[in-house]
Amino acid sequence: MQDLWRQSASDLAKRIASRQVSSAEVVEAHLARIEAVNPRVNALVKVLANDARTAAIEADRRVASGGLLGPLHGVPFTIKENIDVAGLPTTWGVPALANALAPLDAPVVERMRAAGGIPIARTNL
Repeated sequence: MQDLWRQSASDLAKRIASRQVSSAEVVEAHLARIEAVNPRVNALVKVLANDARTAAIEADRRVASGGLLGPLHGVPFTIKENIDVAGLPTTWGVPALANALAPLDAPVVERMRAAGGIPIARTNL
């Protein structure tokens, strides 16, 4: 079987919905890959591990309960540092903006969440 972090978002969503794999497993696979690679490439400036794990547990509960699932249900995604995420700083790569907390998600983040996606990290600029 191909590593979970290598699979497409649509394939992961299908496998999660059909219970072939859990969202928690998918998130953990991505977090492990981040831990293995990010120190060398510095692509991610903030990993949202705890929030992603919590969201994955909730996503798996929804699958188990037979709830309505979005097209990206349980699939982790990253968000660039210049796009607002509620409660997190939107720094634009500027240290002086480290405390510029966004009050709301940007529309793209809101839509990804509505589709069932799970924010896992903020990406570098």
